[in-house]
Amino acid sequence: MEEDNDFHSRFWDRNEFLSFGPLPCRFPEYDYDIEHEAGEILLPPSPNWFLCNAVDSRSEDGLLVTASFKSIVIYKVTQEKALPKVIKLIPHGSEKVLLVKLHPNPLEAKYGHTLAVVGDTYTVTLYNMHSGEVISQHKEHEKPVNGIAWGSVGGEEVVVTVGSGGRMVIWQARDSVTRIHSFPYMNELSLVEVNPKDPSQALVAVLKTVLLVSLKDGKILTQLKGHEYEIYCVKWYLGSGSPLEPDLAENNSRAEALCDSRTKEKVSSEDSPDRGSGSKNWRENTVSSNETGPFFASSDYGRNILLWDVSAKRYIVRANVPHSASGFKKQSKDKVHGKQHISLGWYDGNLYSSTIRGELLSWSLWPGGAKFKSLHHLHNRAIYNLVLVGDIAVTSGQDRFLQGFHLKKSSHMFQVPTLGASATTLSFCPQDVNRLAIGSLDNNIRLLNFGSPIPLQTQTIFHNINGKVLSFSWHPVHEGRLLFGTATGQVGWTDVASGRVTTFAYHHQKSVYKVEWGLPVCPEKTGSSEDWYAYSFGDREIVMRSSSDPMADPVCLQKLVAESEVNALPKDVTEFSFSPDYKYLALGSQDGQVRVYQRADLTLVVTLAVVRKTIQHLLWHPPMQSHYSDILAVASSEKEIYIFDMEKYLQDDKIGSVVTQATRDLQGHESRVVWLAWSPHEEGILASASYDHTVQLWDTKTGEPKVNYGGHLNRVFRVEFSPSDPDLMYSFADENSVHVWHPSEQTAKTPAERSTNLRDIRTKKPKDKETEAEEEAQSKAVESSLSAEKKNGGGSVTSGTKSSSISAAASKKGHFKSFFPKFHTVCSKKKSFHHLLLLNLLNQTKTAGTGNGHLEEEQVEDLEDLEEELEEEKNSEELEKQVSLPGIRSLCEKYSCLLEKDTEMPEPEDIEYALSLYGNPEQIDTLLAAEIDAHEKKENATQAGLIHCWQGSLADHIRQAAKQRKLSEFLVASAPQVSMKLWQFACESYAEQLIDEGDIITGASYLINILKVEEAINILLKHHYYREALAIAKSRLGCNEEVMNKVVTAWAASSIYEGSFDVAALLQLSIGQVESAARAMARKSDAGSLFVAAKLYAGAEKDDLAKAMGLLALKEASLKHEHGKIESFLQHLPGFDWYRAISCCHNVYLQILQQVSLEMEKGERYLIGDTAENREGITNTYGDEKKADSTAVFVPSFLRPPLERVKEDWSNLGITQEQYGDLYETVTVNFSMQQTPTNVKQLWYLVTVATCKMLTSPNKEAWEQHLKTALGYALSWGKVDQLFHLTHALLPRGTSDLTTLGSHYLEVEEAVSLLCYLYNYSEVSLLHSFLESDEASSILKIQNSSTDEPKEGIEKEANNVPITDDVAESLENRDVGTLEAQLGTLSLAKDADGPRKTSEVNPKNRFYVPPQSCKELIVRVNHYLDHLEKDYKTLHNLDRLSTKVAYDSEKCLGEIILKLREIGKVEEGDLEALSVRLSEVARDNSSK
Repeated sequence: MEEDNDFHSRFWDRNEFLSFGPLPCRFPEYDYDIEHEAGEILLPPSPNWFLCNAVDSRSEDGLLVTASFKSIVIYKVTQEKALPKVIKLIPHGSEKVLLVKLHPNPLEAKYGHTLAVVGDTYTVTLYNMHSGEVISQHKEHEKPVNGIAWGSVGGEEVVVTVGSGGRMVIWQARDSVTRIHSFPYMNELSLVEVNPKDPSQALVAVLKTVLLVSLKDGKILTQLKGHEYEIYCVKWYLGSGSPLEPDLAENNSRAEALCDSRTKEKVSSEDSPDRGSGSKNWRENTVSSNETGPFFASSDYGRNILLWDVSAKRYIVRANVPHSASGFKKQSKDKVHGKQHISLGWYDGNLYSSTIRGELLSWSLWPGGAKFKSLHHLHNRAIYNLVLVGDIAVTSGQDRFLQGFHLKKSSHMFQVPTLGASATTLSFCPQDVNRLAIGSLDNNIRLLNFGSPIPLQTQTIFHNINGKVLSFSWHPVHEGRLLFGTATGQVGWTDVASGRVTTFAYHHQKSVYKVEWGLPVCPEKTGSSEDWYAYSFGDREIVMRSSSDPMADPVCLQKLVAESEVNALPKDVTEFSFSPDYKYLALGSQDGQVRVYQRADLTLVVTLAVVRKTIQHLLWHPPMQSHYSDILAVASSEKEIYIFDMEKYLQDDKIGSVVTQATRDLQGHESRVVWLAWSPHEEGILASASYDHTVQLWDTKTGEPKVNYGGHLNRVFRVEFSPSDPDLMYSFADENSVHVWHPSEQTAKTPAERSTNLRDIRTKKPKDKETEAEEEAQSKAVESSLSAEKKNGGGSVTSGTKSSSISAAASKKGHFKSFFPKFHTVCSKKKSFHHLLLLNLLNQTKTAGTGNGHLEEEQVEDLEDLEEELEEEKNSEELEKQVSLPGIRSLCEKYSCLLEKDTEMPEPEDIEYALSLYGNPEQIDTLLAAEIDAHEKKENATQAGLIHCWQGSLADHIRQAAKQRKLSEFLVASAPQVSMKLWQFACESYAEQLIDEGDIITGASYLINILKVEEAINILLKHHYYREALAIAKSRLGCNEEVMNKVVTAWAASSIYEGSFDVAALLQLSIGQVESAARAMARKSDAGSLFVAAKLYAGAEKDDLAKAMGLLALKEASLKHEHGKIESFLQHLPGFDWYRAISCCHNVYLQILQQVSLEMEKGERYLIGDTAENREGITNTYGDEKKADSTAVFVPSFLRPPLERVKEDWSNLGITQEQYGDLYETVTVNFSMQQTPTNVKQLWYLVTVATCKMLTSPNKEAWEQHLKTALGYALSWGKVDQLFHLTHALLPRGTSDLTTLGSHYLEVEEAVSLLCYLYNYSEVSLLHSFLESDEASSILKIQNSSTDEPKEGIEKEANNVPITDDVAESLENRDVGTLEAQLGTLSLAKDADGPRKTSEVNPKNRFYVPPQSCKELIVRVNHYLDHLEKDYKTLHNLDRLSTKVAYDSEKCLGEIILKLREIGKVEEGDLEALSVRLSEVARDNSSK
């Protein structure tokens, strides 16, 4: 500390500062130097209100800077009539930017490029405007900072800030040195303005007083008093001479009076430190003397302007700014209501000011008087900032506009609309492409006119709009009519021409997320006679409104179809969209399903059961000349976008069908997609906005991404195409700005290609070490407490309730104990337990109807003998229990495939016990009795007493507790002591008190004591105690189905929100909502859940959806390699026998990959061997010529060609050649989606499907197409390793033996040539990667040092890999599920950029054996040159398959030859021969 103080003293006390170089970046924690392609900002963020220094300018280089919420916006202003261009937007982290200040001299070498900023956390930051980097920062202020300016101390540039607490901080940023000047009796320093002619002095506003302060020592040189209100703005006079006009002073009596009074005052400097020592005449001092000034003007919140003469130490002109210079809204009493802001500015010796009505005034001043002239009235609200950029006065006001006015020309130069909050929606007018409507969170609509004479002239509509505007829809026919919906539930429309807003009388209870114009739905039912109606979506319902009668009640579409009908509209709607011809209405729901209805009668045409998460946006392709108008794009909370060709599904014979495969899925986004936009210029081009901060353009015809825009720094909400320019896009994100950009200027194609810095911007301010240490300690404490709670069994897997203390006494004794300990123990299983529980409950639901009817008949017959009836009932319960347990056991064994590994079969008693909560009300008594016993064994008397209260057995419990002397406060208070009326009042009051204190359970129990059961249940539901509410409802209100349904529905909704879909399904099934239970289970992605969903759909007699879910379950099981589950699923899912063909083919490929894995584990070579050695005549290591024989490659019998194995396995399954046609059609229908693999498992599954289609193809054209599809999947993976595996598996004997492909290979030369080319290309690429590794040089150099002769052991290992029958048997019996961890090791290079990257190759984990000598490598290169020349004609086909792999074998071979030359162990003649041959091949191929 002493050293620091000494440094400060030496620094500030010296006369001259030491010179220093460029400013370094002092705070590397900030990471704002992000280079990405950003478009132009159409609507920038608004400058902050109520702050005098929220805008600054510099005329020398035309810069304009604004403090806009949490960012700094830098504009370039020209002197022409054009919009200022946003040249930089600097985010300021999580802090709100309050004040900004440019360095006044752009030519200053050290600070001319810097910008000083004040944040709302009392930090002062210095930015580099060019890069956006933080140069330095200080936190010397402990309270809000109110003013900032640039000054000079001893010739050194400093930043001056003032704030609350009477503190002025002088900051030299180069060395981060500060000096603090305190003014102890002046707590609120509100403003600072440095004298431009003497930057070592500054004016400081202290409420109503202005101080002239020396920056070096903080000495107050002068105090100027005269304002009656707090000061808002202070501006120094920059001209030469006096700002007064003396010619106007002769006829001004007020000026003369001031002169006389000034002459009479004789005050010495000792008597008044605020006055001068001389007693000169005021007029002489202010007008005649050459030593007058300097001058400055100040304004206050009372609309007063004072002109000050610092040398005279007083104001010389006082003026009052009128409310409005134009005279409208004239007020009889000129009273001040709150703070009224008047901005000031000097230009060419004249003073300019604003008014509170948005006018700009020019002032003429003379001693003692002033008059004004109105220049413009461009703003309609108060102006907060006035700055000069050259000859242009720039003003910013409460109407969120930046207006530019040329003072010499008296001309309006520009109008910049800005956003005070995030935009929410935007839409172009279909009749006028120059008009763009933008809605925002600040309760208004902005209408931008791109064709106006003033650049970007904007109309703002805010009257009668109550809430944040969330959605738009332009009328298709009526020009200029815009429909809107707000966050408060308001729906209305506005006419652009008049600006008039018309609202509908009916309001939604919550936000309106979408509005749309459309033709009437069910016109015969609703009696609709108009052509167009307004539709709005809110409160999970879609309503239709008549624009001709806004007061009429709307029509709810869900009520037009009864819930019991097949065409019933879903209750959990999240999106709707009319087709372009308005014949169809598409509805998206929370469970991901999309239903398409006929608009005329709401007949369900098709159900799209592909998506599993909430639908965010549905968009039909706009009508064009082709069939593309029947294309529907679906965006959801998933990362993928699904494209559906609806043409074949919208036919009359397809009504009611279920679609489980999309036509195409678009993969590439890294977060949910919330908005889509089709191009109006080119068919099939789609834009998507995502929460991954990017906008993506897609070619939906090919599924390939086109370009990606990453100029946004937050999640993107909207994107739209320009209707007039095909290369112009508009988008906005959660950042108070709208961007306009050109797709042709973007270089990245996908979000993955963008810099990760774009998504990981550190918006938080740098934390000091103490804060980081404190947060780390808190995080560790939370983690330790959570882990301790988990060990103690504090959490519940299936619980839908919260845990809290049940009473003050219980909280003192320890943690809250569950009310259902036995139930938790039983249900604390893995998810397979809930699957079995659901299937048992479904079985009971099916058989419940018959049993109940028989019991009612017995009761009617035996009504006369009650005792006999009770005895029979008791016997029937015992018999039912004896029968139910075997049934549960058999059902569990039947579906044992759902059990996870190492999971035991649950006991039937546990299943039965768990079902008692979800079953009939009569079963709840057994559960509660068991829970009471569990509590009593653990001496949990309080919980046991509460359950007795729920069950209605409290009297016996009180008596028993009295005998055992275990009465508690609750039990005593429950007994009526004085009177029943008083007891009821006390119970109700105490219940309210407990609920307010957070003891919900006990409070609800007190209400039950006084028979207010439903009220108690409502309170439990309100606080999310669902299980307790259900137990009480079934115990006390067992016959009230309405209450029980209410409890179960609320619990199910909460479970769905929390992601506990299995619990929600149990609850929905318990009240007979089988289809809802199925939909809940369908939202889970594991195979077991999808299988249960299929069974539930079958129980609900939804056969199409049952088949769809069954197919999804089989697909998911295949992707997870759970082939044991597949066989079990097929036994219980009717109509899926054909899937055994898919599973069989998948097993063949997996066994091949498994054999590769075994070879790698043994450290041996890949079974394919060396292509150059084993197929054609080669030169061995001794230089002898030999021929390839059939025994050169050893292929075990069980690893024969996969296509032959698949056909043989199919034959064993009973699939004959005659059935291939039906199998091909079935597979094609169910696997029609064109996908791009995202992982190795999916890649081989897609290859499997393509292989099945190829084997069952009806003709050679289809066979060729599916072979190309399989190769395309491997190419699209982007790495050569999987391409190597596929091609070598299809051709296990090399390219010289094509008979392994079957009979079609002779007829499809193009596809086979492509396969052979890729076969050799994969080896060339792997050889290239090997030579780029460090291992290559060491191996080849070692071999050359031994006269290029391979070692005997290596030769033996390279030529023959003996595989015994025992190994073969172990391979066939090995569980393919273990491949999950091994598939990832099959990649030579783990980098996403492909195999061309240099990587280390582990010789013990290698599937491709490289050459062991330079001569062997030369032989391979010659072999590859032969195939390169032969297969070059197939290269043009590769472009249509994939663009992710650089398949240039010619380039790879050229680099291999260069590498051989670099090694230096190869004879020059051999290298020259290879180079000549490569040149000849390249020349021949180019001629072709």
